[in-house]
Amino acid sequence: MSIHRHRPISRLVPLVVLLWLGIASAPCESAPRARGELIDVGGHSLYIRCQGEGLPVIVLDAGLGGASSDWRKVQPELAKTNRTCIYDRAGYGRSDSGPLPRTSGRIAAELRTLLMLADLPPPYILVGHSFGGFNMRLFAGLFPEDTAGVVLVDSPHEAQADALFEHGILGFLDPKGWLRSLWSPELLSSLPAESAAIAEMLGIKAKTWYSILNEAAAFDASGEGLRATPMPSDIPLGVLMHGRRVFPDGPIGDGLEQDWLHANRELARAQQQSHFAIARKSGHLIHAEQPQLVVEMVRRVLEMSVGPH
Repeated sequence: MSIHRHRPISRLVPLVVLLWLGIASAPCESAPRARGELIDVGGHSLYIRCQGEGLPVIVLDAGLGGASSDWRKVQPELAKTNRTCIYDRAGYGRSDSGPLPRTSGRIAAELRTLLMLADLPPPYILVGHSFGGFNMRLFAGLFPEDTAGVVLVDSPHEAQADALFEHGILGFLDPKGWLRSLWSPELLSSLPAESAAIAEMLGIKAKTWYSILNEAAAFDASGEGLRATPMPSDIPLGVLMHGRRVFPDGPIGDGLEQDWLHANRELARAQQQSHFAIARKSGHLIHAEQPQLVVEMVRRVLEMSVGPH
């Protein structure tokens, strides 16, 4: 289903409100105060900032609409023992916009190029919040030799898009199919230039707004990439999930919460070495509300990958 130009762009606002990836609740415009660098990864530059010493290098990827500054409570702690790097995906923070489509496969390949050009030796401990977990899982699937371990911080599962339809929540909230069209690769080609006004209303840059929509439009393709290229079972995995409810109360929300929990438990069970935990006092933004739990999970995965650290 395509979106025609005469349809009001304001009908797309529910994306920001309804998708469980948390883009409306995490500030994404502030940049880290410490210096980083912009590195050309093939026609566009990505921002990266590293702290600390020690291998393996830890790499952190933010959620949909997030930026490197989201990790400000986590990076300094991890940097006490390991070289720890945060970066802005294409279109976010200080990074340039990147080529389409913005699938997790493309994002993972750009990240690998960035890390190599920054002289950061593999293998890496890959940490991803929310949609960032999609990217890090696919990085591990595409480049297992460069992956020492993966940590998922309240990351969704590709099956959740199917669950949204199966439970009928989109049919109930979106009877005319506006949200369903967000899974169409034709989305961005149909957006009028005036859609930048939506970004201003939400308090974000137009560049960031288009990046959010581009990644959302490619969400289904990113899920297909994960299905086609799963993470090898010998890569250590840590899974940290929210303890405070994210979806609304009621039968539909109950089902979505259960699906999310079940899917992520199964991800952990599929690995030879894994640890699953719930952040009881946190919603979706665990790295902001209980950052120490993220640090502890990363250190668990470090121990699995290289022994006591």
